Amino acid sequence: MSFKTRFDSVPAFDSSNWLFWSARMSQFLMAQKLWVYVSGLITKPALESSAPATATSRPATAESIKACNDWVTEDSAAIGYIKMKCTESVVVDIPVTHTTSKEVWDGLKERFDKASEEQPTASGLGDQKKG
Repeated sequence: MSFKTRFDSVPAFDSSNWLFWSARMSQFLMAQKLWVYVSGLITKPALESSAPATATSRPATAESIKACNDWVTEDSAAIGYIKMKCTESVVVDIPVTHTTSKEVWDGLKERFDKASEEQPTASGLGDQKKG
């Protein structure tokens, strides 16, 4: 299956279709090898220095700068894919403070994943909406 076919199979998220959209989007991100960033399995690497801890100025090593830049590139791609498959009304409500794909995803999930709130608990009483 081509990239375009996979991406086209993800519907636009319009705030009413979280369960279907999140399943398709997570599958797409897995196929692109980006889910590890969204899920938080790979976190942003710290910039490391080769200078002694006592040095006043400790420039980062080239390797740690590259690792950090590579992470930012991959995480930014995940954010782009997520936002491209959200309607404008959803995107404008994503806080600017959500700067990683994990923060964007978790924020959307917290706001729109109502299925977990509607599931009964083991006692059978649950948090079902009263009507």
